[in-house]
Amino acid sequence: MSRYLILVLLNIPLIGIALLNTLVTYKMGHISLRRFVLKITFWIIILAGLIFIKNIYTFLFSRGLTQTEPLSLFDVVQITGVIYIFHLVNRLYVKFGLLERKVKDLHQELSIRLTTKK
Repeated sequence: MSRYLILVLLNIPLIGIALLNTLVTYKMGHISLRRFVLKITFWIIILAGLIFIKNIYTFLFSRGLTQTEPLSLFDVVQITGVIYIFHLVNRLYVKFGLLERKVKDLHQELSIRLTTKK
């Protein structure tokens, strides 16, 4: 089995989960339409890059833009790890935004309650 195929097969579930997670966070109202479109575009670009990685590499190698060897198994694991980290950072960013919104709402509610007591 080709290393490029292994790379694509390892990362398609991660990208699928990221796309599904983006859709769910948008439907729940945690992100705006603009951010939703940006995130979907980001993940689709990564997926397209993975699908065409062999063609991209042969193009770069034929033009003399890279002199590295073809993809190794370590590269496959490393790229999969980077994509997984992108997914985690994306989820943490959404969760942090949600927590920030909740703290802001609680602070506003507390301010209203304190001013009505006086």
